[in-house]
Amino acid sequence: MRVRKYIPLLGLLIAFSGCTTARIYATSGNDISMTKVSSSGGEAFKIEHRLIFDYTSAIDVQELLRERYGSGHQFENVTVKLKVEVPDFLLNLVTFGIAASRSFEISGDKIK
Repeated sequence: MRVRKYIPLLGLLIAFSGCTTARIYATSGNDISMTKVSSSGGEAFKIEHRLIFDYTSAIDVQELLRERYGSGHQFENVTVKLKVEVPDFLLNLVTFGIAASRSFEISGDKIK
């Protein structure tokens, strides 16, 4: 019977854990376009990453692309998907949101 009074609280926690906002930016090093610039085909890529204990909500796309490919490349059709997966939800639930865990996926085409 005592469990019933915590159901609304659990519902609120689930609702708030699904709220994700992020500031997506890119520093210098590679040319990044979120639309198709040239007609030449490219190599498709997908990078999945998880941020934990990051309170800035800032995702540096350039940093992750530089980590994988180095500098001096061109990327087109770049998309960033923010998501809260089950491990993110559980970590945020156990730490009462202190962990600020979120996952995201960067995909697009590497031209050169």
